[in-house]
Amino acid sequence: MRTPAIPQRNSLLSQTITLLEQGIREGRWRGTLPGQHALCRLLVISRTTLRPALQELARRGWLELAQGRATRIRRHAARPAPPRRLDRAVLLLPEPLWRLRPSVAHWAGALGPLLLRSGLDLVVHEGGGHKRAQPVARLERLVQTHPRAAWVLFSSTLGMQRWFAASGLPTMLVGAAFPDIDLPSVEYDHAAIAQHAAATLAAAGHRRTAILLQRTGSAADAATCTAFAAARPSGSPEPLLIEHDGTMAQLESRLRRLAGLRDRPTALFVTKTLAVPAVLTVLGRAGLEVPRDLSVICREDDPFLEFLTPSVARYRSDSAAIARKLAIGLARLANGQRLKVTHDRLMPNFIPGRSIAPPHRG
Repeated sequence: MRTPAIPQRNSLLSQTITLLEQGIREGRWRGTLPGQHALCRLLVISRTTLRPALQELARRGWLELAQGRATRIRRHAARPAPPRRLDRAVLLLPEPLWRLRPSVAHWAGALGPLLLRSGLDLVVHEGGGHKRAQPVARLERLVQTHPRAAWVLFSSTLGMQRWFAASGLPTMLVGAAFPDIDLPSVEYDHAAIAQHAAATLAAAGHRRTAILLQRTGSAADAATCTAFAAARPSGSPEPLLIEHDGTMAQLESRLRRLAGLRDRPTALFVTKTLAVPAVLTVLGRAGLEVPRDLSVICREDDPFLEFLTPSVARYRSDSAAIARKLAIGLARLANGQRLKVTHDRLMPNFIPGRSIAPPHRG
């Protein structure tokens, strides 16, 4: 059963009226409507748009408005139509698969054969257009292209998660859900990973630390930074946050700036594996050695890290577990079941490597 889509900005009031009426007809709400704040979040509109829409629906006999009470639905909603059989799952990737970490290709490749057992095809949609700040129009066109699909969002933004949560489309997340987003997710426990990394560096004697964070717009970014800072030793300074866009040019600029700091951090928590070779090469050219001058831990793992010297401390996970958990959830959706909003967090294994040492005294 579909929930109202987010209204477009043209004719916003009339579209809000139509979508609310449609939701009532289809049985989205029964008895009473959610509160105004909840409806505004759901439809991504302001209360100045919502209030006249509610008044118009009350005039038409759909609603009963009363000050200080929930908005009562006066007409009985129609019995919802049986759900249509799904025939595919669409995986939304932020950029082409070959540019993402090898482990993403691993679980994405494993997912297709698992879905075939449930009669679902896997369609991979690559590109970041749907990650824009206002993704509504692009997502609506994409959904129209795949009318009987379940959706899998990887490294999704707040705007994307809000849109899919409001649409009522069968959706699963790979990665963390933002607060107040009611979508089931499968993710690595980034908060627990960050806490463990901070504690490991603290045990080695590091008090001045930094996070090398590639901006993705995902909820994992905030969870990582918050948890790493919270787990630092009492009285130690806030970790230095070094953000970059994933390009070598910006990575080199940020790392050169780090190397030139007077009170340089003695340990670095790197969020993306592809940044690790840049850390070793750029800092090496600046005369800094890992781990003598800077200890390094990476939040993630990929096979190529095994071929770096020194071997990098990192967190290794079973990426095939992501595919298995997605396949189970998508099979249930294909059978017309509704998924409970649960957040399945996976904790990787810590690989110590040889990139951690006590701070250099010299």
